[in-house]
Amino acid sequence: MDRHTRHKWFFAFTVFIILTCVFLMITYSGFEHESTNGKNLLLIILIVLFFQTVIADPIKYLIISIDMAFWPRSMAKHRKDTKEDEKDYNRLNFLKQRLSSMRVQMLITERYRNQTLNHEYKDIVKDLLLYGKYFLILICVVVLPRDQLMYYNTAKMKYLLMRNHSEYIGLKEINHLNQLFDFVKSSLVDAFNEGTSEGASWVHSEQNKILGVVRLRQLRLAKEDFGWGVPKFTDLMYMPGWKLPYQRLLYTHKYWRVYDPWLPINGQHDFTSSVLLNFDHVGKFLYYPELCGYVALLARSRQNSMKILDFLTDNQWLNYNTSAVFMDFTLYNVDADMFSVCTLRMEQLPFGSVIPDVTCESIAMINDALQLHYIVILVLVVYLVVVLQFIQAFIVNLWYQPDKLKSMWYKLDLIIVLLNVFLLFVIIVRLILISSLLKSLAFSNKMSFLDFRKPARLYMLTNILTGFLICITTLRLWKVLQFSKVFQLFTNTLYLAWKALAITALAILIILMAFGIAFTIINGNNSPHFVQPVSSVITALCFSVGFSQQLNPSDLFHGGKFIGMLMYAALGFVVSVLLVNVFITTIHDYFTIAKSERNANFRREITFWQFLRVEYYGVYRFYKSLPFIRKEYKRHNRTVAENIQHTLDNVDKLAQMKARAKRRVLSSTEKVEEYKDEETRQAEYRERVEHMYAIASILNIQMEILERLIFDSDKKKKRERKKNRRDQNPMQNNREGFNDKNDSVV
Repeated sequence: MDRHTRHKWFFAFTVFIILTCVFLMITYSGFEHESTNGKNLLLIILIVLFFQTVIADPIKYLIISIDMAFWPRSMAKHRKDTKEDEKDYNRLNFLKQRLSSMRVQMLITERYRNQTLNHEYKDIVKDLLLYGKYFLILICVVVLPRDQLMYYNTAKMKYLLMRNHSEYIGLKEINHLNQLFDFVKSSLVDAFNEGTSEGASWVHSEQNKILGVVRLRQLRLAKEDFGWGVPKFTDLMYMPGWKLPYQRLLYTHKYWRVYDPWLPINGQHDFTSSVLLNFDHVGKFLYYPELCGYVALLARSRQNSMKILDFLTDNQWLNYNTSAVFMDFTLYNVDADMFSVCTLRMEQLPFGSVIPDVTCESIAMINDALQLHYIVILVLVVYLVVVLQFIQAFIVNLWYQPDKLKSMWYKLDLIIVLLNVFLLFVIIVRLILISSLLKSLAFSNKMSFLDFRKPARLYMLTNILTGFLICITTLRLWKVLQFSKVFQLFTNTLYLAWKALAITALAILIILMAFGIAFTIINGNNSPHFVQPVSSVITALCFSVGFSQQLNPSDLFHGGKFIGMLMYAALGFVVSVLLVNVFITTIHDYFTIAKSERNANFRREITFWQFLRVEYYGVYRFYKSLPFIRKEYKRHNRTVAENIQHTLDNVDKLAQMKARAKRRVLSSTEKVEEYKDEETRQAEYRERVEHMYAIASILNIQMEILERLIFDSDKKKKRERKKNRRDQNPMQNNREGFNDKNDSVV
């Protein structure tokens, strides 16, 4: 038994011992855990992997590098072969090793000896494994935790809050701002039954309970006439009934329900609110900031809420100067473990009409790690490992070759690393905010407003960052996939045509903007598609690319049928037919140019798949040896010679068909192709000659192995016979020894 075989048996025996010990531990030592304990083990593994990769490994390698720098090791001496190794390795072992090397050498022809191309393909294999597995795991992280129930919950919430249901008023049925308190009384006070301290249940869905109280916030214009400029919202302090001047009275802090609705909330926010909630609501008419306005809070009980509404109504909290009113509250679905963060908006236009809107975000905030499925936890563990490997590979590449950072692709790698780190930071901050809100929910009083919009905003930010990660990873994977001829051709086409495509796209955009402004001026007051110039341009673009179901020709007839028909025909012909076809034709022309350049710069090289077949020949041979892949020999009622001749005839017929397909009229370009064909034929001829020599060498080695196996066995048998005879007759043994000496002297 040689040394390699001994090592294999030793490895197999070690693995068998380890598996046996693990099986005995699971069977007899009470290793069966509950689901919670099993998930705790997975989380512990996750923490240990993170600690080992981020903290322990750098410290370990730092200590090893310091040790090797100050106390260098002596070079290891080459191990000499012992007599046992010399006995084990004989001529027959050498021939077997030579036979396996010749079989591999038969695959390595002239085309496979381009070392530059081989190193390039090796780098592509490494990048493909690194970015490919990261992309796949990232897709799994995005897809697996998704809950379709969130979409249906959001849609049903909007439907229930916008429309009428029995005696409950919908927000869509309000025609004047004076009716808003009726909606609040009906749908935000009476619709919630009196509940326990955990929250009041909703009439439309008993599983949904309101958390905290409802907050009413209004924005008031500083000046009613603001023209084309950005409107300014007032931040003055008023007395009840919007009276001036403001006077600070005694015991104001005890009667804050009376005085707070007339005081602005500007500057009363903490750091997290000023960072996370510093945005503007995009309304139908204006943009409304979040961190300003006047706030009134309702109560938990119906009786107190009605008193607050009566007080606000009597003092005219909503009047002609109110620009928009926001109603914020949060519902929690106990069965689905889901939060519904709702924001209802009512805009008052200068003419006195109102525009309602409902925004609802369904979020699973308190998903504990122990409540996740095993597959999701396993995917998260794998994702963390892959991200750490990605960061390690990136740092190692920059450590040895810092000039690579000048490349745009390595800048994308840096962006991917930074996005992953920032995403982890956002998730940790969101968990901290959720835990603090849940603690405040447990110890809050009945008059407090719990703002769950902060973790909701962070949840939206994590989704946005994940989307950017997928986009950037796809771009980086595009660079790795450049080994394919199709990707190379498409990339060259974009490189050649980007100027022409940019000019054509700019012309299309200018014409779309012209159409959009014209549609807004003519039909903006009568059609919802052309209210604003941006929406008008989007509508025109959608119509030009084929999405014409939402746009009717009658929407363009408000300025006259003749002008409407003319504009409709111009939009359908100029943009949809002319300019889009010009865009497509430009891409096609440059695609043809790139293809001709690729054919002119033809190089006879191996493909990426041919490289993989030779580089990982062991894997390919194992794949071919599988029972359901391996092809069996079928006679088809023919002899072996007839089958060989039949195969050769089919090959000749296929070659003739290809030759007939390539026949064309001779031209200057075809002379180059003819020269390439001649060069290709010469290279193929050299490969065939080399292939035949390799087959001849393999046959010679096989014959020598067969000869040694046959005749060495006969020699061993003769030696055993002689040895037996010598043991039986020692006198004859001496004579034969004497004769052998004489023969050796002669």
